Order: sequence, then structure tokens, then C-alpha cells
Amino acid sequence: MHGDDRPAAGSPFGDSLAEAVLAALPQPVLVLNELLEVERVNSAFLRTFRVTADETVGRPVYELGTGQWGNPELQALLAAVIPADGRVEDFRVDHAFEHIGRRVMLLSARRLEGEGQRPPLILLAMSDCTALEDARYQLQGQTEYAEKIIDSLREALLVMDWELRVRHANLPFYDKFGVSRAETEGRLIYDLGNGQWNIPRLRELLEDILPKETSIDDFEVRHTFERIGERTMLLNARRLDHLNLILLAIEDITERQEAMERQHMLTSELSHRVKNVLALVDSMASQTLAKSRSLRDFGEAFHGRIRTVARAHGRLFASEWTQADLEELVRETLDGCAIDFARVKMTGEPVIVPPDHAMALNLTVHELCTNAVKYGALSVPAGVIELGWSVERREGARWIRLGWRESGGPRVRSPRRKGYGTRLIETLCPYELEGEIDLQFRPEGLVCELVFPLD
Repeated sequence: MHGDDRPAAGSPFGDSLAEAVLAALPQPVLVLNELLEVERVNSAFLRTFRVTADETVGRPVYELGTGQWGNPELQALLAAVIPADGRVEDFRVDHAFEHIGRRVMLLSARRLEGEGQRPPLILLAMSDCTALEDARYQLQGQTEYAEKIIDSLREALLVMDWELRVRHANLPFYDKFGVSRAETEGRLIYDLGNGQWNIPRLRELLEDILPKETSIDDFEVRHTFERIGERTMLLNARRLDHLNLILLAIEDITERQEAMERQHMLTSELSHRVKNVLALVDSMASQTLAKSRSLRDFGEAFHGRIRTVARAHGRLFASEWTQADLEELVRETLDGCAIDFARVKMTGEPVIVPPDHAMALNLTVHELCTNAVKYGALSVPAGVIELGWSVERREGARWIRLGWRESGGPRVRSPRRKGYGTRLIETLCPYELEGEIDLQFRPEGLVCELVFPLD
């Protein structure tokens, strides 16, 4: 026992009801006189601060324990209640007490006027809110920690209540959808933006599926959003029953799907191209061998054509089979034939040709170069080549007109029979390019004009 609740001599607390109330209060209570001496103390005070009644009653409040009640905060509190009608509510004191360590106390004080000869008193009640403040601090820390984690996610994330009203959205959500916090928090998800989240598939997830399941993964939604256009989203939802919350993670997989579609297209295109290339190589080998006078002639002609096919495929792979720049394609082919660019006058506007045309154009230019080096303008020092192209319109579609003109070389005569190179050029244009070819063996030099659709 730390002491009892009997009134001190001369105490006005002889009234049994007042005594009973004081003893029953679960909060520590001190009753002080005008000299700030302890007149009365209840059991809750003695238990809380681990002291006895003898150590407390009759002593100035500032001298209790090791003087722990003499701190400036308490002095300010008592100074406020000493005047008549003085009263203070929930005065916060954060202090390290002698036997119990650090505590956060809310002190409430009131001046009680005496009746008759009874002097006025000060009633000082204390409430230990240390655990509450610590819990609040930990909760704030956990809340901040959770928000930091949420904001660090790459995927957009919404935190909603049971009514599907947004409590919180992370930074990736705001960045992805171009909205502000004011436009988002506190609003129903279906009301966000221009109603862009009022999506039947999302309603199915949130209203039909999630109430029956605690979690949903990889729920795909494709929709046209207000500021970012048509996107494909994967939604992962979690129901937090103990918090009455719903987490909705939103992953944009539009680019991933497009990449997969491109990969599928490339795979299909590659399979188709490999078959065509093998057939082309077989045909080139057979025709080159049939027209070669010696094994050496065959090797030179065949290797040149194979290298041209390889360069064309390398360029298509580099561009992921999507497109080819015409000028780069022509320059690369000329360079592969060791052509002196000073002897080639090349003109033409920037043109991107589809991948289906790249192989045929490579082989066509290669055969023209090979012929010019062996028999044409580039077989003599003074010969030159004019190579140019332009884009024209035919019935609303774009067509390319590509011209090859040689001059300054040996006098040209029409061949008695067509070689493989000539037949290859005349075959590639109508079948691979779906266009037209005009090949003229003029005395002053070979002239070749290709016309084929671009679109």
C-alpha cells in the first residue's frame, strides 16, 4: 500500500461523497492549497508515480520526488489557475519522471473557492497519454512509410474506400494520366476526368468480382483515356477488409503488347523471307552457273549477289523490318560494289520504302553496278552515272520513279541474248516491286527506269 485516501487534518474533504469520487477517479489527482502544498492525493496518483501518501501530502508540489514537479511547464499551468475563476484544460507536459521515466501528461486544473472559513483549493487532474501519443506517432510513421512505398511504385495505384471513392493516388498515377490531386482525391473513381474510368470492364471488376474475391490479378482493360489516348491496362486489385479499403494497381502494357505484336510480325516475316531468300539463292546459283564461262567467273558473280542479299537483310533487321531509307540503301549497295562516288551523280528527295521493296531494289542496283563496272560507263575512266528518283501521284497513291543513266563509257549495243542480270532486273520489278521497268541499251550508254508504288 502506498497510502490511504483519508483527508488531511483540517481538510474540507470530509464530505463522504467528495471523498468517494476522488478515490474512485482512475486519473491521478492532487488537491493543492494556495501555497501549492498538497492537501489531498488519490490512490491513482500514488500508483502511477510509485510514491506514498507520506511522501506527498503536506509537501509543496515543486518539492515532490526529486523536484520533478518543479518544471517550468507546471509552474505556468498553476500560475494560470491561481487567480479567481482560473481554469486550464489539457495542458500538455512531456517530462522524464523519477520512477516511471518519460511520460506525456495532459493536465487540467481548476480553482475551487472555499465556503465560509474554508480556504480556496486547486484541483489538479492528470491523464497519461504517453501510449496514445506513441501509438499516434507510430501510426503517422507507418502511414508515411506506406505512402512512400506507394509513391515509389512504377505502376499507378489508387487507394479507395468501400464506396469506390479515392482516398489516395500515387505520383505515377498523376504523371501517367495528367491529373492533379485536387481532381482525384475524394471523388468516385467513375467520376474522375471526363468519366474516363466509367468502364464496363472496370465496373465488372470492382462491383461483381472483387466483392467475392480478396484479390484479382492481371485483369485486362482496353480503353481510350482523355489525355493519353487508347491504352491497354492490366489491373491488380486487393481488398483490405480490416481497413475497409481497396488497392487498385494499374499497369500500362500498351507498349509491351505492341512490341509483342511487332515480334510476332517479325517472326512471321522472317519465316517468309527465309523461304524466299533460299529460293532466290537457289535460282541465283543455278542461273549464275549456267551463264558463267569458268568457276572463277561464277564465284565472283555469285558472291557479289550473295553479299547484296546479306546487306539487304542486315538493313531490314536493323530497322526491325519496318522501313528502309532509299538513299542509304542505294549508297550501301554502291559501296558494296566498290563504286567511286565521285563518278555517280545522285539526286532525289528523302524517301522511305517499305521492307518488301528493299531486297528487290538492292539486287537491281547491284546488277546495274556490276554491269557498269564490267561493260558500261564505269569500265573506263571517263564514264559517269546519273542516278535519281522522285515521288509522283497516281490515282491518289504515291509512286517512285527511279532512273539510272550511263554516259562516257564504251559504245553500247543491244545484247543478242539476255544475261541473268538483265532477266533478274526485268523479273524483280514487276513481281517484287509490282511496278514497271524500261531498260534501253542506247549507244551512248545504258538507261534504266523503274516505276513502282510506294504505298
